[in-house]
Amino acid sequence: MLQDAGCDVSASSLTRYLQGDRRPELEFVRALYDLAAARSQLSAPAGIRWGDVEAAHRRIAWCKNCADLDDALATLRAENRERAESLEALAEEVAGLRKLAKAVRRRAALPPVPPAEGDRRSDLSDAAAARTFAATAAELYSNGRPDAAVAALSDAVRFLTAEEAVAALEFLHCGQHTQLEESFGQMVARDRSAATVIEVAVELRGRQMVGLADGILEAAAAGAARRREAAG
Repeated sequence: MLQDAGCDVSASSLTRYLQGDRRPELEFVRALYDLAAARSQLSAPAGIRWGDVEAAHRRIAWCKNCADLDDALATLRAENRERAESLEALAEEVAGLRKLAKAVRRRAALPPVPPAEGDRRSDLSDAAAARTFAATAAELYSNGRPDAAVAALSDAVRFLTAEEAVAALEFLHCGQHTQLEESFGQMVARDRSAATVIEVAVELRGRQMVGLADGILEAAAAGAARRREAAG
């Protein structure tokens, strides 16, 4: 029929037109319009004038390759999924930090008791929990949030037992989280008592982390010297 109307179009082209994979040429649209006008015996078939059809054809912003649009939409959906997964991971981090903060508050509220009566804080003296906390701090650091990681370590260092501090330092050391390891070691040296610093250093030496132990002892000694100078 279209050939009779003066428009030579292949079956494959017609299929692409109908599927929306390709914009039909204006000549094809004109031939189709003329055919509709001839069959309806109306100058404006369906009440549509040719000038309106021609204007609509010019206004079409056609994507030559609709697959490009599909790819763009797929990328957008993937980015949204990644953003959602990132937010979910962040929520898990926040939940972990809140759990730690709750434990820290409990520890601060419970006074020490004589060893013979048992330490009511022993359930919090958990090396595994300290390693989990160190892992959370390391993940924050790896996710581009070093300030949050250091702040978390700084908030916890005053409340961790020597055993827990060693467990956290060992995790950071074995995981090659060098920056956090050094920062946390400096915090232990600065914020903990000499007895705790020595206990931590001895345990670290026993675990073959001699350099880390010596660095903490040196930092503690330097801090003590500065305090003496300031007092004098």
